[in-house]
Amino acid sequence: MKLNKTLIAVSFLALGGAMTSCDSEWLEILPKTEDTIEVYYTNDDKIQEALTAAYDPMHWFDYANNYCGLNIYPEVLADQCYPGGGDANDMSQYKGVYNFNISTTQVLTTNWENAYSGVKRCNDVIFYMDNYWVKDESHGWTQEKQDFYKSQVLALRVFFYNQLWHWWGNIPYYSENLSASNGYTGVQYSHDEVYQFLVEDLESIIAADNLEWKAKTGEEGHVTLPFVYMLYTEIVMYQNDETRFGKCLEYMKKIIDSSEYGLVDDYASIWDVEGEWCKESIFEINYSSFQANRGWSWGGVCGGTVVPAMIGARGYDGRDGIHNGNGWGFGTVRESCYKSFETGDVRRDASIWEPEPGSYQAGYQDTGYFLGKYSPMDKNNKDATGDKTLNYNNNLRLYRYSEVLLNAAELAVRGGGAGDAQGWLDQVRKRAGLGSKPATLANILDERKFEFLGEGKRYWDILRSGLGETLLVPDNELDDPTMNRQQSYTANKKYLPFSQSTIDRSNGSITQNPYYN
Repeated sequence: MKLNKTLIAVSFLALGGAMTSCDSEWLEILPKTEDTIEVYYTNDDKIQEALTAAYDPMHWFDYANNYCGLNIYPEVLADQCYPGGGDANDMSQYKGVYNFNISTTQVLTTNWENAYSGVKRCNDVIFYMDNYWVKDESHGWTQEKQDFYKSQVLALRVFFYNQLWHWWGNIPYYSENLSASNGYTGVQYSHDEVYQFLVEDLESIIAADNLEWKAKTGEEGHVTLPFVYMLYTEIVMYQNDETRFGKCLEYMKKIIDSSEYGLVDDYASIWDVEGEWCKESIFEINYSSFQANRGWSWGGVCGGTVVPAMIGARGYDGRDGIHNGNGWGFGTVRESCYKSFETGDVRRDASIWEPEPGSYQAGYQDTGYFLGKYSPMDKNNKDATGDKTLNYNNNLRLYRYSEVLLNAAELAVRGGGAGDAQGWLDQVRKRAGLGSKPATLANILDERKFEFLGEGKRYWDILRSGLGETLLVPDNELDDPTMNRQQSYTANKKYLPFSQSTIDRSNGSITQNPYYN
Protein backbone atom coordinates (compact mmCIF):
# COMPACT_ATOMS: atom_id res chain seq x y z
CA MET A 1 0.00 0.00 0.00
CA LYS A 2 1.52 3.33 -1.01
CA LEU A 3 1.85 6.33 1.21
CA ASN A 4 -0.10 9.43 0.31
CA LYS A 5 1.24 12.25 2.40
CA THR A 6 -1.20 14.35 4.34
CA LEU A 7 -2.35 17.23 2.21
CA ILE A 8 -1.93 20.63 3.70
CA ALA A 9 -4.39 23.35 2.77
CA VAL A 10 -2.72 26.51 1.62
CA SER A 11 -4.44 29.62 0.33
CA PHE A 12 -2.91 32.79 -0.95
CA LEU A 13 -4.43 36.17 -0.21
CA ALA A 14 -4.42 39.14 -2.52
CA LEU A 15 -1.56 41.49 -1.89
CA GLY A 16 -2.56 44.22 0.53
CA GLY A 17 -0.84 47.11 -1.21
CA ALA A 18 -0.93 48.94 -4.52
CA MET A 19 1.71 48.87 -7.19
CA THR A 20 2.69 52.47 -7.86
CA SER A 21 3.60 53.05 -11.47
CA CYS A 22 2.26 55.15 -14.29
CA ASP A 23 -0.37 52.53 -15.04
CA SER A 24 -0.54 50.77 -11.70
CA GLU A 25 -3.43 48.57 -10.68
CA TRP A 26 -4.30 46.09 -7.93
CA LEU A 27 -2.51 42.80 -8.42
CA GLU A 28 -4.11 39.58 -7.17
CA ILE A 29 -2.02 36.43 -6.85
CA LEU A 30 -4.05 33.23 -7.19
CA PRO A 31 -2.84 29.73 -6.36
CA LYS A 32 -1.81 27.75 -9.44
CA THR A 33 -1.11 24.30 -8.04
CA GLU A 34 -2.66 24.12 -4.57
CA ASP A 35 -6.25 24.09 -3.38
CA THR A 36 -7.89 24.52 -0.03
CA ILE A 37 -9.25 21.32 1.45
CA GLU A 38 -12.79 22.53 0.69
CA VAL A 39 -11.93 22.48 -3.02
CA TYR A 40 -9.50 19.58 -3.00
CA TYR A 41 -11.68 16.90 -1.38
CA THR A 42 -14.66 17.23 -3.68
CA ASN A 43 -14.26 14.07 -5.80
CA ASP A 44 -13.72 10.37 -5.44
CA ASP A 45 -10.05 10.36 -6.41
CA LYS A 46 -9.16 12.80 -3.65
CA ILE A 47 -11.29 11.03 -1.06
CA GLN A 48 -9.43 7.84 -1.94
CA GLU A 49 -6.15 9.66 -1.30
CA ALA A 50 -7.37 10.55 2.19
CA LEU A 51 -8.52 6.96 2.70
CA THR A 52 -5.07 5.65 1.74
CA ALA A 53 -3.50 8.12 4.15
CA ALA A 54 -5.72 6.72 6.91
CA TYR A 55 -4.33 3.24 6.31
CA ASP A 56 -0.74 4.37 6.31
CA PRO A 57 0.00 4.63 10.07
CA MET A 58 -0.58 0.86 10.28
CA HIS A 59 2.92 0.57 8.79
CA TRP A 60 4.68 2.83 11.26
CA PHE A 61 4.68 0.87 14.51
CA ASP A 62 7.81 -1.18 13.81
CA TYR A 63 10.05 1.86 13.33
CA ALA A 64 10.73 5.41 14.58
CA ASN A 65 11.72 6.24 18.17
CA ASN A 66 10.85 3.03 19.97
CA TYR A 67 10.83 0.25 17.32
CA CYS A 68 7.58 -0.98 18.86
CA GLY A 69 6.56 -3.60 16.32
CA LEU A 70 3.05 -4.86 17.02
CA ASN A 71 4.36 -8.43 17.05
CA ILE A 72 7.68 -7.92 18.87
CA TYR A 73 7.02 -5.56 21.77
CA PRO A 74 4.40 -7.77 23.46
CA GLU A 75 6.74 -10.78 23.12
CA VAL A 76 9.29 -9.01 25.32
CA LEU A 77 6.75 -8.73 28.13
CA ALA A 78 5.51 -12.31 27.93
CA ASP A 79 7.22 -15.54 29.04
CA GLN A 80 8.80 -16.86 25.84
CA CYS A 81 11.38 -14.21 24.86
CA TYR A 82 13.92 -11.78 26.29
CA PRO A 83 14.52 -8.16 25.24
CA GLY A 84 18.01 -9.00 23.96
CA GLY A 85 19.93 -6.50 21.83
CA GLY A 86 23.57 -5.46 22.03
CA ASP A 87 23.88 -4.73 25.75
CA ALA A 88 21.88 -3.80 28.82
CA ASN A 89 21.41 -0.22 27.57
CA ASP A 90 20.40 -1.13 24.03
CA MET A 91 16.73 -0.17 23.68
CA SER A 92 16.32 0.50 27.38
CA GLN A 93 12.54 0.74 26.99
CA TYR A 94 12.53 -2.97 26.15
CA LYS A 95 14.26 -3.71 29.44
CA GLY A 96 11.88 -1.40 31.27
CA VAL A 97 8.70 -3.15 30.14
CA TYR A 98 10.31 -6.56 30.57
CA ASN A 99 11.00 -5.79 34.24
CA PHE A 100 7.73 -3.89 34.81
CA ASN A 101 9.54 -0.76 35.92
CA ILE A 102 9.39 1.42 32.83
CA SER A 103 9.77 5.13 33.45
CA THR A 104 7.57 7.94 32.17
CA THR A 105 10.36 8.92 29.78
CA GLN A 106 10.66 5.43 28.28
CA VAL A 107 7.06 4.63 27.41
CA LEU A 108 5.91 3.76 23.91
CA THR A 109 5.68 7.28 22.55
CA THR A 110 5.90 5.91 19.03
CA ASN A 111 2.81 3.74 19.49
CA TRP A 112 0.94 6.60 21.11
CA GLU A 113 1.75 9.09 18.35
CA ASN A 114 1.26 6.65 15.49
CA ALA A 115 -2.11 5.45 16.76
CA TYR A 116 -3.46 8.95 17.32
CA SER A 117 -2.18 9.96 13.87
CA GLY A 118 -4.28 7.11 12.53
CA VAL A 119 -7.32 8.25 14.52
CA LYS A 120 -6.92 11.78 13.20
CA ARG A 121 -6.68 10.63 9.59
CA CYS A 122 -9.75 8.41 9.93
CA ASN A 123 -11.77 11.29 11.35
CA ASP A 124 -10.53 13.46 8.49
CA VAL A 125 -11.90 11.06 5.86
CA ILE A 126 -15.35 11.06 7.45
CA PHE A 127 -15.32 14.85 7.72
CA TYR A 128 -14.21 15.35 4.12
CA MET A 129 -16.84 12.96 2.80
CA ASP A 130 -19.63 14.54 4.81
CA ASN A 131 -18.70 18.15 4.13
CA TYR A 132 -16.73 18.48 0.89
CA TRP A 133 -17.41 15.56 -1.43
CA VAL A 134 -19.86 16.84 -4.04
CA LYS A 135 -22.84 14.53 -3.86
CA ASP A 136 -23.34 13.71 -7.51
CA GLU A 137 -21.98 11.09 -9.87
CA SER A 138 -19.96 13.61 -11.87
CA HIS A 139 -17.66 13.74 -8.84
CA GLY A 140 -17.64 9.97 -8.45
CA TRP A 141 -20.02 10.02 -5.51
CA THR A 142 -22.60 7.40 -4.72
CA GLN A 143 -24.12 6.65 -1.34
CA GLU A 144 -22.93 3.05 -1.64
CA LYS A 145 -19.34 4.17 -2.20
CA GLN A 146 -19.41 6.63 0.69
CA ASP A 147 -20.83 3.96 3.01
CA PHE A 148 -18.12 1.53 1.86
CA TYR A 149 -15.35 4.03 2.64
CA LYS A 150 -16.89 5.01 5.96
CA SER A 151 -17.05 1.41 7.17
CA GLN A 152 -13.38 1.00 6.33
CA VAL A 153 -12.24 4.10 8.24
CA LEU A 154 -14.45 3.33 11.22
CA ALA A 155 -12.81 -0.10 11.43
CA LEU A 156 -9.36 1.45 11.02
CA ARG A 157 -10.14 3.94 13.79
CA VAL A 158 -11.07 1.07 16.11
CA PHE A 159 -7.82 -0.67 15.12
CA PHE A 160 -5.78 2.39 16.15
CA TYR A 161 -7.76 2.94 19.35
CA ASN A 162 -7.34 -0.75 20.14
CA GLN A 163 -3.56 -0.31 20.27
CA LEU A 164 -3.96 2.60 22.67
CA TRP A 165 -6.57 0.79 24.74
CA HIS A 166 -4.47 -2.35 25.11
CA TRP A 167 -1.41 -0.45 26.29
CA TRP A 168 -2.90 2.46 28.27
CA GLY A 169 -6.53 1.54 28.91
CA ASN A 170 -7.81 4.87 30.21
CA ILE A 171 -7.31 7.00 27.12
CA PRO A 172 -8.68 10.15 25.49
CA TYR A 173 -11.30 9.11 22.95
CA TYR A 174 -12.94 11.30 20.33
CA SER A 175 -14.84 10.69 17.11
CA GLU A 176 -14.32 14.21 15.76
CA ASN A 177 -10.88 15.74 15.63
CA LEU A 178 -9.87 18.09 18.40
CA SER A 179 -9.95 21.82 17.74
CA ALA A 180 -9.30 25.16 19.35
CA SER A 181 -12.84 25.17 20.76
CA ASN A 182 -11.91 22.34 23.13
CA GLY A 183 -8.33 23.41 23.59
CA TYR A 184 -7.17 20.47 21.48
CA THR A 185 -7.81 18.33 24.53
CA GLY A 186 -9.82 15.14 24.45
CA VAL A 187 -11.85 13.67 27.27
CA GLN A 188 -10.10 10.82 29.08
CA TYR A 189 -12.39 7.82 29.51
CA SER A 190 -12.01 4.71 31.63
CA HIS A 191 -10.95 1.49 29.92
CA ASP A 192 -14.52 0.15 30.29
CA GLU A 193 -15.98 3.25 28.64
CA VAL A 194 -13.48 3.05 25.77
CA TYR A 195 -14.37 -0.61 25.34
CA GLN A 196 -18.02 0.32 24.80
CA PHE A 197 -17.09 2.89 22.15
CA LEU A 198 -15.00 0.34 20.28
CA VAL A 199 -17.45 -2.56 20.26
CA GLU A 200 -20.38 -0.31 19.40
CA ASP A 201 -18.50 1.09 16.41
CA LEU A 202 -17.70 -2.42 15.21
CA GLU A 203 -21.26 -3.60 15.76
CA SER A 204 -22.51 -0.69 13.67
CA ILE A 205 -20.11 -1.66 10.86
CA ILE A 206 -21.28 -5.26 10.94
CA ALA A 207 -24.94 -4.23 10.94
CA ALA A 208 -24.42 -1.85 7.99
CA ASP A 209 -22.95 -4.72 5.93
CA ASN A 210 -21.01 -2.48 3.55
CA LEU A 211 -17.73 -4.38 3.51
CA GLU A 212 -16.48 -7.06 1.17
CA TRP A 213 -15.90 -10.60 2.35
CA LYS A 214 -12.48 -10.63 0.69
CA ALA A 215 -10.53 -7.78 -0.83
CA LYS A 216 -10.26 -7.75 -4.61
CA THR A 217 -7.05 -9.02 -6.17
CA GLY A 218 -4.52 -6.21 -6.00
CA GLU A 219 -6.35 -4.57 -3.09
CA GLU A 220 -5.24 -6.97 -0.36
CA GLY A 221 -4.70 -5.11 2.88
CA HIS A 222 -8.00 -3.24 2.72
CA VAL A 223 -10.48 -3.75 5.54
CA THR A 224 -12.87 -6.65 5.03
CA LEU A 225 -15.75 -8.06 7.05
CA PRO A 226 -13.64 -10.97 8.43
CA PHE A 227 -11.08 -8.39 9.60
CA VAL A 228 -13.85 -6.66 11.55
CA TYR A 229 -14.99 -10.01 12.98
CA MET A 230 -11.45 -10.75 14.18
CA LEU A 231 -10.90 -7.28 15.64
CA TYR A 232 -14.25 -7.44 17.43
CA THR A 233 -13.50 -10.88 18.87
CA GLU A 234 -10.03 -9.85 20.00
CA ILE A 235 -11.42 -6.84 21.85
CA VAL A 236 -14.32 -8.73 23.44
CA MET A 237 -12.12 -11.62 24.56
CA TYR A 238 -9.54 -9.24 26.03
CA GLN A 239 -12.32 -7.52 28.00
CA ASN A 240 -13.73 -10.94 29.02
CA ASP A 241 -17.18 -9.68 28.13
CA GLU A 242 -19.14 -12.92 28.36
CA THR A 243 -22.33 -11.18 27.22
CA ARG A 244 -20.81 -10.89 23.75
CA PHE A 245 -19.11 -14.30 23.53
CA GLY A 246 -22.09 -15.64 21.60
CA LYS A 247 -21.71 -12.97 18.93
CA CYS A 248 -18.01 -13.66 18.66
CA LEU A 249 -18.54 -17.38 18.23
CA GLU A 250 -21.17 -16.67 15.59
CA TYR A 251 -18.66 -14.53 13.67
CA MET A 252 -15.92 -17.16 13.91
CA LYS A 253 -18.34 -19.80 12.63
CA LYS A 254 -19.23 -17.58 9.67
CA ILE A 255 -15.57 -17.44 8.67
CA ILE A 256 -15.20 -21.20 9.15
CA ASP A 257 -18.38 -22.02 7.23
CA SER A 258 -17.56 -19.64 4.38
CA SER A 259 -14.87 -21.99 2.98
CA GLU A 260 -13.06 -18.84 1.83
CA TYR A 261 -10.25 -19.49 4.29
CA GLY A 262 -8.39 -22.53 5.54
CA LEU A 263 -5.17 -23.91 6.95
CA VAL A 264 -2.28 -24.34 4.54
CA ASP A 265 -0.60 -27.74 4.74
CA ASP A 266 2.93 -26.46 5.36
CA TYR A 267 3.14 -24.23 8.43
CA ALA A 268 6.61 -22.97 7.50
CA SER A 269 5.40 -21.76 4.10
CA ILE A 270 3.18 -19.12 5.74
CA TRP A 271 6.21 -17.02 6.63
CA ASP A 272 7.81 -17.01 3.22
CA VAL A 273 7.13 -13.92 1.12
CA GLU A 274 5.55 -16.28 -1.40
CA GLY A 275 3.14 -17.31 1.36
CA GLU A 276 1.71 -13.83 1.83
CA TRP A 277 -2.05 -13.59 1.39
CA CYS A 278 -2.39 -17.34 1.24
CA LYS A 279 -5.74 -18.94 2.06
CA GLU A 280 -4.83 -18.75 5.77
CA SER A 281 -4.46 -14.96 5.80
CA ILE A 282 -7.40 -13.05 7.22
CA PHE A 283 -5.42 -9.80 7.32
CA GLU A 284 -1.84 -8.69 6.77
CA ILE A 285 -0.15 -5.31 6.97
CA ASN A 286 1.66 -4.93 3.65
CA TYR A 287 5.33 -4.04 3.43
CA SER A 288 7.35 -3.87 0.24
CA SER A 289 11.02 -3.43 -0.62
CA PHE A 290 10.00 -2.12 -4.06
CA GLN A 291 10.88 1.58 -4.32
CA ALA A 292 11.29 1.55 -0.56
CA ASN A 293 12.30 4.94 0.81
CA ARG A 294 12.63 4.29 4.51
CA GLY A 295 15.75 5.84 5.94
CA TRP A 296 17.31 6.50 9.32
CA SER A 297 15.86 9.98 9.59
CA TRP A 298 12.21 8.88 9.36
CA GLY A 299 10.36 5.61 8.87
CA GLY A 300 6.92 6.96 8.07
CA VAL A 301 7.31 6.55 4.35
CA CYS A 302 6.48 3.78 1.91
CA GLY A 303 8.70 0.76 2.04
CA GLY A 304 9.60 -2.36 3.89
CA THR A 305 9.82 -3.37 7.53
CA VAL A 306 12.69 -3.30 10.02
CA VAL A 307 11.39 -6.26 12.09
CA PRO A 308 13.73 -8.85 10.45
CA ALA A 309 16.75 -6.72 11.34
CA MET A 310 15.52 -6.33 14.91
CA ILE A 311 15.25 -10.06 15.60
CA GLY A 312 18.15 -11.44 13.54
CA ALA A 313 21.41 -12.77 15.00
CA ARG A 314 24.04 -10.05 15.32
CA GLY A 315 26.84 -10.28 12.78
CA TYR A 316 25.73 -13.63 11.39
CA ASP A 317 28.30 -14.88 8.88
CA GLY A 318 25.73 -16.11 6.38
CA ARG A 319 27.01 -19.66 6.28
CA ASP A 320 23.56 -21.13 5.62
CA GLY A 321 23.23 -19.08 2.43
CA ILE A 322 19.82 -17.85 3.56
CA HIS A 323 20.15 -15.42 6.45
CA ASN A 324 22.21 -12.25 6.44
CA GLY A 325 24.24 -10.54 9.15
CA ASN A 326 22.19 -7.39 9.60
CA GLY A 327 20.49 -8.56 12.79
CA TRP A 328 20.35 -6.61 16.04
CA GLY A 329 19.57 -9.55 18.32
CA PHE A 330 16.33 -8.42 19.97
CA GLY A 331 13.60 -10.77 21.14
CA THR A 332 15.85 -13.76 21.80
CA VAL A 333 13.83 -16.90 22.50
CA ARG A 334 14.10 -18.50 25.92
CA GLU A 335 15.57 -21.98 26.05
CA SER A 336 12.59 -23.06 28.15
CA CYS A 337 10.32 -22.03 25.29
CA TYR A 338 12.34 -24.01 22.75
CA LYS A 339 12.24 -27.12 24.93
CA SER A 340 8.53 -26.81 25.71
CA PHE A 341 7.42 -27.74 22.18
CA GLU A 342 6.09 -31.27 21.92
CA THR A 343 8.20 -33.81 20.06
CA GLY A 344 7.36 -33.67 16.38
CA ASP A 345 5.79 -30.20 16.49
CA VAL A 346 6.76 -28.69 13.12
CA ARG A 347 6.06 -25.20 14.43
CA ARG A 348 9.21 -25.17 16.56
CA ASP A 349 11.70 -25.02 13.70
CA ALA A 350 9.47 -22.69 11.67
CA SER A 351 9.13 -20.30 14.61
CA ILE A 352 12.65 -20.44 16.04
CA TRP A 353 15.93 -20.02 14.18
CA GLU A 354 18.96 -21.71 15.77
CA PRO A 355 22.15 -20.57 13.98
CA GLU A 356 25.28 -22.65 14.45
CA PRO A 357 27.41 -21.77 17.47
CA GLY A 358 30.21 -19.41 16.49
CA SER A 359 28.38 -18.13 13.40
CA TYR A 360 27.24 -14.88 15.03
CA GLN A 361 28.15 -12.40 17.76
CA ALA A 362 26.46 -13.14 21.05
CA GLY A 363 24.50 -10.14 22.30
CA TYR A 364 22.68 -9.34 25.52
CA GLN A 365 20.56 -12.21 26.87
CA ASP A 366 21.84 -14.49 24.13
CA THR A 367 20.28 -17.95 24.21
CA GLY A 368 21.25 -19.23 20.78
CA TYR A 369 17.60 -19.09 19.73
CA PHE A 370 16.03 -16.34 17.61
CA LEU A 371 12.53 -15.63 16.38
CA GLY A 372 12.30 -17.28 12.98
CA LYS A 373 9.06 -16.23 11.30
CA TYR A 374 10.45 -12.90 10.11
CA SER A 375 14.18 -13.65 10.32
CA PRO A 376 16.38 -11.53 8.01
CA MET A 377 16.91 -13.27 4.68
CA ASP A 378 18.90 -11.92 1.75
CA LYS A 379 16.11 -12.60 -0.72
CA ASN A 380 13.69 -10.39 1.20
CA ASN A 381 15.59 -7.11 0.91
CA LYS A 382 17.96 -7.56 -2.03
CA ASP A 383 15.79 -5.36 -4.26
CA ALA A 384 15.30 -2.58 -1.71
CA THR A 385 16.12 0.84 -3.12
CA GLY A 386 16.31 2.46 0.30
CA ASP A 387 18.40 1.31 3.25
CA LYS A 388 18.24 -2.49 3.08
CA THR A 389 18.29 -2.92 6.85
CA LEU A 390 15.05 -0.96 7.20
CA ASN A 391 13.24 -2.30 4.14
CA TYR A 392 12.54 -6.01 4.27
CA ASN A 393 9.78 -7.32 2.06
CA ASN A 394 7.86 -9.14 4.84
CA ASN A 395 4.18 -8.52 5.47
CA LEU A 396 3.02 -8.64 9.09
CA ARG A 397 0.45 -11.42 9.52
CA LEU A 398 -2.08 -9.83 11.82
CA TYR A 399 -4.89 -12.42 11.77
CA ARG A 400 -4.71 -16.00 10.49
CA TYR A 401 -7.29 -18.73 10.04
CA SER A 402 -5.72 -20.80 12.82
CA GLU A 403 -6.68 -18.00 15.21
CA VAL A 404 -10.26 -18.25 13.96
CA LEU A 405 -10.27 -21.93 14.91
CA LEU A 406 -8.68 -21.40 18.32
CA ASN A 407 -10.93 -18.42 19.06
CA ALA A 408 -13.97 -20.54 18.21
CA ALA A 409 -12.76 -23.44 20.34
CA GLU A 410 -12.12 -21.20 23.33
CA LEU A 411 -15.44 -19.37 23.00
CA ALA A 412 -17.33 -22.67 22.82
CA VAL A 413 -15.55 -23.99 25.90
CA ARG A 414 -16.20 -20.75 27.77
CA GLY A 415 -19.92 -20.93 27.18
CA GLY A 416 -20.28 -18.76 24.09
CA GLY A 417 -22.48 -21.36 22.44
CA ALA A 418 -22.46 -24.77 20.84
CA GLY A 419 -19.57 -25.68 18.62
CA ASP A 420 -17.01 -28.32 17.74
CA ALA A 421 -14.27 -27.13 20.09
CA GLN A 422 -12.47 -30.46 19.91
CA GLY A 423 -12.53 -30.58 16.13
CA TRP A 424 -11.31 -27.00 15.79
CA LEU A 425 -8.42 -27.59 18.18
CA ASP A 426 -7.55 -30.87 16.46
CA GLN A 427 -7.29 -29.15 13.07
CA VAL A 428 -4.60 -26.83 14.39
CA ARG A 429 -2.71 -29.64 16.10
CA LYS A 430 -2.93 -31.98 13.12
CA ARG A 431 -1.33 -29.38 10.87
CA ALA A 432 1.42 -29.06 13.49
CA GLY A 433 2.09 -32.82 13.24
CA LEU A 434 0.50 -33.61 16.59
CA GLY A 435 -2.30 -35.83 17.85
CA SER A 436 -5.53 -34.90 19.56
CA LYS A 437 -5.61 -33.27 22.99
CA PRO A 438 -8.71 -32.58 25.13
CA ALA A 439 -10.27 -29.22 24.26
CA THR A 440 -9.99 -27.70 27.72
CA LEU A 441 -9.49 -23.98 28.25
CA ALA A 442 -5.96 -24.58 29.55
CA ASN A 443 -5.03 -26.69 26.51
CA ILE A 444 -6.45 -24.17 24.05
CA LEU A 445 -4.52 -21.32 25.65
CA ASP A 446 -1.41 -23.50 25.62
CA GLU A 447 -1.92 -24.23 21.93
CA ARG A 448 -1.98 -20.51 21.20
CA LYS A 449 1.40 -20.24 22.91
CA PHE A 450 3.00 -22.47 20.27
CA GLU A 451 0.90 -21.47 17.27
CA PHE A 452 1.53 -17.73 17.64
CA LEU A 453 5.10 -17.50 18.95
CA GLY A 454 6.58 -14.26 17.63
CA GLU A 455 3.20 -12.88 16.53
CA GLY A 456 2.52 -10.69 19.57
CA LYS A 457 -0.42 -12.66 20.98
CA ARG A 458 0.99 -14.35 24.08
CA TYR A 459 1.24 -11.35 26.44
CA TRP A 460 -2.36 -10.35 25.86
CA ASP A 461 -3.49 -13.98 26.30
CA ILE A 462 -1.70 -14.11 29.66
CA LEU A 463 -3.35 -10.91 30.88
CA ARG A 464 -6.89 -11.70 29.74
CA SER A 465 -6.71 -15.20 31.25
CA GLY A 466 -5.61 -13.84 34.65
CA LEU A 467 -2.23 -15.59 34.59
CA GLY A 468 -0.04 -12.49 34.78
CA GLU A 469 0.85 -12.76 38.46
CA THR A 470 1.64 -16.47 38.01
CA LEU A 471 3.71 -16.43 34.82
CA LEU A 472 5.24 -12.95 34.64
CA VAL A 473 7.55 -13.25 37.62
CA PRO A 474 11.30 -13.20 38.33
CA ASP A 475 13.15 -16.20 36.93
CA ASN A 476 16.64 -17.69 36.92
CA GLU A 477 17.00 -19.10 33.42
CA LEU A 478 20.08 -17.08 32.46
CA ASP A 479 23.42 -17.58 34.18
CA ASP A 480 23.82 -13.86 34.80
CA PRO A 481 21.12 -13.06 37.38
CA THR A 482 21.04 -9.38 36.35
CA MET A 483 19.69 -10.43 32.95
CA ASN A 484 16.72 -12.33 34.33
CA ARG A 485 13.39 -10.68 35.03
CA GLN A 486 13.72 -8.82 38.33
CA GLN A 487 10.17 -7.79 39.14
CA SER A 488 6.72 -9.31 38.95
CA TYR A 489 3.65 -8.26 37.08
CA THR A 490 0.91 -6.92 39.35
CA ALA A 491 -2.64 -5.93 38.51
CA ASN A 492 -1.87 -2.20 38.73
CA LYS A 493 0.66 -2.64 35.91
CA LYS A 494 -1.82 -3.86 33.33
CA TYR A 495 -1.64 -0.44 31.69
CA LEU A 496 1.49 1.55 30.99
CA PRO A 497 2.01 4.94 32.56
CA PHE A 498 1.41 7.97 30.36
CA SER A 499 4.52 9.91 29.51
CA GLN A 500 4.91 13.03 31.60
CA SER A 501 5.09 15.13 28.45
CA THR A 502 1.68 13.78 27.40
CA ILE A 503 0.17 14.75 30.75
CA ASP A 504 1.77 18.18 30.55
CA ARG A 505 0.47 18.81 27.03
CA SER A 506 -3.04 17.80 28.13
CA ASN A 507 -3.11 20.68 30.62
CA GLY A 508 -3.75 18.19 33.37
CA SER A 509 -6.82 16.61 31.77
CA ILE A 510 -5.11 13.18 31.67
CA THR A 511 -4.83 11.41 35.00
CA GLN A 512 -1.84 9.10 35.37
CA ASN A 513 -2.52 5.37 35.33
CA PRO A 514 -2.19 3.57 38.70
CA TYR A 515 1.21 2.17 37.68
CA TYR A 516 2.79 5.34 39.10
CA ASN A 517 0.16 6.48 41.59
